[in-house]
Amino acid sequence: MGRRVKLSKYRRPILGLILAVAVLVRLHGITNPLLDDQAWRQADTASIATHMLGHLFNFPDVLIPKLNYDGTVPQNVELEFPLFPYLLAWTWTLFGWADIWGRLWAVFLTVLAIWGLEDLGRNLFSDEVGLLAAGIYSLMPLFIYYGRVVMPEPLAQALSIWALAFMVRWRRTRRTGDLWKVGVMMAGAVLAKLPQLMLLPVALLLGFYPWQRKQLRSCLLYALFALSIPVVYYIWVHKSAGSDSQFVSGILTNQVAAADVLNWKGLVKNLRRGFTDSALFLSGLGFLRLLFKSRRERLPLAALTAWVGISLLYLGVICVRIPLDYYLIPVMPAVALLGAYALAGCKTQVRLLLVLALLLILNRGSYTYLKAKYTWNPAYLTQASWIKEHTPAGSVLLLSVPAPMTFYYSGRVGFRLTEDEQGIYEDFPSRLARRYPADYFIKLPQSQQDKLFWQNVQDTYREVGPGVYALH
Repeated sequence: MGRRVKLSKYRRPILGLILAVAVLVRLHGITNPLLDDQAWRQADTASIATHMLGHLFNFPDVLIPKLNYDGTVPQNVELEFPLFPYLLAWTWTLFGWADIWGRLWAVFLTVLAIWGLEDLGRNLFSDEVGLLAAGIYSLMPLFIYYGRVVMPEPLAQALSIWALAFMVRWRRTRRTGDLWKVGVMMAGAVLAKLPQLMLLPVALLLGFYPWQRKQLRSCLLYALFALSIPVVYYIWVHKSAGSDSQFVSGILTNQVAAADVLNWKGLVKNLRRGFTDSALFLSGLGFLRLLFKSRRERLPLAALTAWVGISLLYLGVICVRIPLDYYLIPVMPAVALLGAYALAGCKTQVRLLLVLALLLILNRGSYTYLKAKYTWNPAYLTQASWIKEHTPAGSVLLLSVPAPMTFYYSGRVGFRLTEDEQGIYEDFPSRLARRYPADYFIKLPQSQQDKLFWQNVQDTYREVGPGVYALH
């Protein structure tokens, strides 16, 4: 009863159980179309994959992301390196089109991320910390939902965590010939999602702390491998996209640098719901424990102190200006590691089991908010199916709202009314046809225009299908 916890003896079966549970909780809603929470981002990712079909070997053009909106033909856009869409396009080529393939890829990549965090925690601390970190990470509410979405986040998490894990492994051998592999892994993480660049200083500390002058060459080689490929790609895709389609630099410029609204309340709300109060409390406790054991844990202390500092800066500069909760995902591995280090301080099995039972009781209501994330409106599919079957393949659509999922499901391209334009055309819907070279105006389920606007639309244009108006 009072023996010290020895999870290492059963590491493989426990890890297998953690991964199995992680898969099971992510199978909820696995057959949902890409219309639940973050439908816009999911449909964009899948749309990029559709434009790769038929020319998967057409390098480098196949690696320029293309989306269906804001033009009469698919538009080049400035987004992250489209490895996830490329994998999805190959899967569709081999097995046929279905949204579930994208979700299954996400679950698979999530399993790799959880396994990678276990490897990182085990080599940085102990078997117990690795397993506990994997368990905490796999059951965080926010990561449960975003562990099965058709978005780049699962890929970015898997690559970034393994980039750190491989760096810790490389530290043991110091073989220069293997350094490029570790650097390319970090480059892949940055290509998958630009915010993963925040982990580069953490990787440098894991590989080269404490600093010695003889390590300068290896450090510079690693930085070269990790940064050169992302720099080349982001410059190339920036120049390949039109000025209206530069999303990555546009977010940095408009939503971060030029933002004047700091949504601290929303940030705290997303943190508490997505991470749980228990995980946040344990991470703070784990960091304090690490400080008191600084003599024994010098490398983990240096790396995690940098990770915590960078994460706080990231939250205070980026996340407080962009209220989307998936921006918090890069912070989760550090919280899980520190929380696991706190739990590893339990000296006996009884204490650990009591703490885990208490956490389960405290967090029993933490997952209820996820219910709304899985809901979706079937009217989108019904309307998109009608458009696909009853309008010419080359038809250009004009959507009544900015959300572009209809383009993906109908296999069409076109334009969207922005929020400002919805007010401009309130009384003059006939101007729509003159402003946009579109064939059909689509009234979507979430349209915000008032009854007068739609009455004028019906008086001006012929309705040829469910919410589909012919502009000519």
